[in-house]
Amino acid sequence: MIDRWLHIVSGITWIGLLYYFNVVQVPGMAVAAADKGGPGGAGVSKYIAPRALLWFRWAAVSTWLTGAYYLSSGYGSHATFIKAFALQPGFRTIGIVRGSGPSCCSMSGH
Repeated sequence: MIDRWLHIVSGITWIGLLYYFNVVQVPGMAVAAADKGGPGGAGVSKYIAPRALLWFRWAAVSTWLTGAYYLSSGYGSHATFIKAFALQPGFRTIGIVRGSGPSCCSMSGH
């Protein structure tokens, strides 16, 4: 049961940080860059963004690893993990979803 909760919390953290970047940080950087009298985006770029990216990367890794563990152990057989990777009937949906994690990480350039 703990493996399932670790997977859920990791996923929420990963998606939450994704929304932070898209909804908060990117528009905020544009506003900071347009502010001629302020410090601009230097503070965010130097201190906040690297830490948020670190958490984002590790949340993605943790989500994938805990999901892989839960898939292989939660269904009573390690064969389910192989079935999901092979996109066999009954496991195609989770196999396709499982593949989106590494591809999302690679799209971010990391």
